[in-house]
Amino acid sequence: MSEQQQHWFAARTRDKQEFVTRDSLEKLRININLEYYLPTQFVIRQLKYRRKRVEVPVIRNLIFVRATKQDACDLSNKYGVQLYYIKDFSTRSMLIVPDKQMEDFKQIMDLNPDNISFDNEVLTVGSKVRVMKGNLCGVEGELALEANKTYVIIRIEGVLTASVKVAKSYLKVIS
Repeated sequence: MSEQQQHWFAARTRDKQEFVTRDSLEKLRININLEYYLPTQFVIRQLKYRRKRVEVPVIRNLIFVRATKQDACDLSNKYGVQLYYIKDFSTRSMLIVPDKQMEDFKQIMDLNPDNISFDNEVLTVGSKVRVMKGNLCGVEGELALEANKTYVIIRIEGVLTASVKVAKSYLKVIS
């Protein structure tokens, strides 16, 4: 891994501090060449006498940061951003999320987070598929069947598994 090459890192935040962390990273973008991704959705919350539309994180306490390894370490050590990077136990280093997995994840999150289910548990391994039609065209994942419904599973190794319902006719098996 090159020291100057940028990678996606998965990081945990303190409880209910996702937006504070996002704001801190936004301020640091001027000084450091970094990118971040916090998947959010809007929900309607019932307050005492009114309803309010609020933005909430889709996955609690999780944010993705794209930076060099040194800059990623500097965020918490030098700049004081409260990030706790997820470790890859095989390399005993910070978990690097491959660019293709991150692009696929961002694409399904931009579509509609309400139709996506998340699972941190390991699912049964299915055949590799590529979506050929529709809004998810080009997304690659694993095929899963549940209650006669077809799902494409997108994995971010060591972090989470996201599944989205897709029609069988839209899928093509890849090797």
